[in-house]
Amino acid sequence: MSSRFAIAFLVCASLPALAETEFPAVTQWKTALASAALSIDSLYSTNPPAQTVGKDKQPHPIAEELDFWKKLKASGLRDLSVFQHESGDQQGMHAVSLTISFHTRTPQGLRTRYVLEDQMWQQQAGAWRIVMTRHSAVVKMPRPTKLNPNLYPPNVDAKEEIKEAIARAGKEHKRVILVFGANWCYDCHVLDYALHQPDLSKIADASFLVVHVDIGEGKLNNDVAATYEVPLDRGVPALAVLASDGKLLYSQKNGEFEAARSMDPDDLITFLNKWKP
Repeated sequence: MSSRFAIAFLVCASLPALAETEFPAVTQWKTALASAALSIDSLYSTNPPAQTVGKDKQPHPIAEELDFWKKLKASGLRDLSVFQHESGDQQGMHAVSLTISFHTRTPQGLRTRYVLEDQMWQQQAGAWRIVMTRHSAVVKMPRPTKLNPNLYPPNVDAKEEIKEAIARAGKEHKRVILVFGANWCYDCHVLDYALHQPDLSKIADASFLVVHVDIGEGKLNNDVAATYEVPLDRGVPALAVLASDGKLLYSQKNGEFEAARSMDPDDLITFLNKWKP
């Protein structure tokens, strides 16, 4: 397979998001990956030879892809789940974009880890075979498969929302987290997505109410940020934590959450445990 095709595969990042059942060949791949007895090798094309796109954005022998997954299987990954979030036909092939999640043992206990995988499948003699792949490294922080366009809804009175959250927090014995950010901020979406994952949501949902405070293009709710001592010039998402009576307990000063996509979820767990009631 040509280098030109591999590069074309890389730039095909916008697949149609279809409301369809999982592509049957992906189900086969997932079953083989999760099984100690089955091998994924037979699902890759030999004629033409399957290839994987490396960090250099060039095609490499598929052995690199197979070794990656075999080493992960050998490491004892468990509770493997494959989520197909994009799928579509391209260049006579079927392209899918996947998020693979699994549990692995760490010094802090079982933790969820993720791999992002793109695959292109081709019909060969009545069977589907993978002809091109690319995958991310194992990442700790989950990435949203689709951004929520209303994470920071327009025309919302932030002060009124905070007032209502404080009233609720008093009744439910919770604290309030203010998350300053905007819909254009990818790390704001990553942080919100992480807070809804099982490792974190069991703490966040039980102990906090979250209020998203929109900064727009940097000109909205500056007075609210000043009230809660959050310097927005250090980047967003930026957090403040309030007691159930509205008292300020914590405000982010140095862009601690700005690069949410690079954070370790264990740091978020530590943060939530520190500030929960």
